[in-house]
Amino acid sequence: MSNPKIIAVFGATGAQGGGLARAILDDPDGGFAVRAITRDVDSDKARALAELGAEVVAADVDDASSLRRALEGAYGAYFVTFFWARI
Repeated sequence: MSNPKIIAVFGATGAQGGGLARAILDDPDGGFAVRAITRDVDSDKARALAELGAEVVAADVDDASSLRRALEGAYGAYFVTFFWARI
């Protein structure tokens, strides 16, 4: 498929984000591609997503510039938020 719309999935190596990422990747005719956002691109889960066809990108919620880079060109985004995190 040419020019699929990129969905940036934050928390892609976790249960919720990972489930969404795999669902998108399992539907090659859906018109979407996965950009898996993680802090550790070398983790086993990140590598597994890359093998399935995801673009794996490093970013950290405490680094605004890394978030901008991770979202650049994305059509949409899925964020896993942290209720107890400091504001």
